[in-house]
Amino acid sequence: MNKFVLGLAALPLLAGAASAAEPLSEKQMDAVTAGFSAFATADAQALGKIVATLSATVAAVDVVTTSTGAPVTATFGETTLTLIKSISGSQSASSASNTLPTIPLGLSNP
Repeated sequence: MNKFVLGLAALPLLAGAASAAEPLSEKQMDAVTAGFSAFATADAQALGKIVATLSATVAAVDVVTTSTGAPVTATFGETTLTLIKSISGSQSASSASNTLPTIPLGLSNP
């Protein structure tokens, strides 16, 4: 019951935060451009039977701009298209393992 009362008390705070933003004008909405960039890596290592792997990916989507920083666009009547570039890459290193016997270090319980 206590959680319900606290949740009910928090509702006006959530609604107040949501209504604090001003809506964008038509001109501002026309100037909005979207893009993203992402980078991810993964790594794995092991001491017993020596195993090592590596993987990396990168992706980016951006608006193509001129040397002055203006976006490259093409207009057909009332429709304006903006040129977008998309770049992605991926890399992966091979895994290595062997059949050499491992030597216990005595760090674990038998």
